[in-house]
Amino acid sequence: MKNRNIGLLGGGEEQLALAGRLAAETQWEVYAMFLESPRLSPRVHAAVDFRDVLWLCRVLVLPDPACREGELLNAPLWPGRPVEAGQFLGSIGKGVLLLTGETTPALRRAAAAREVALTTLPPGRPGQDWAQRVLDYLATV
Repeated sequence: MKNRNIGLLGGGEEQLALAGRLAAETQWEVYAMFLESPRLSPRVHAAVDFRDVLWLCRVLVLPDPACREGELLNAPLWPGRPVEAGQFLGSIGKGVLLLTGETTPALRRAAAAREVALTTLPPGRPGQDWAQRVLDYLATV
């Protein structure tokens, strides 16, 4: 059986909505890292430390856009210190599907340096939100 663990790293309201939809509408076991909100579905596992769950996930989803600037993860719902992508990129195992929205050149360089492949989702159709773009893509893998 394929690993059905998916992790969401950072993000705002759209990533929060994605976590809820994945937990409610799919067979994925959903983990949230660098994403805190009282509106986070109780079906989503909120990780206190990304290292506790990152290794479990076959798919990881960064927000759209992935970074605020340079390598800083776009994580407006994270109350902690800003998160540099290097904190988690170095811990991503081979064969993990890493889905992203818009990326910065710095993030692409950091990923390449750590031999982590980024799969950038194409822009959505009019009216298509981030959650639907990710769900549509996951239906093809």
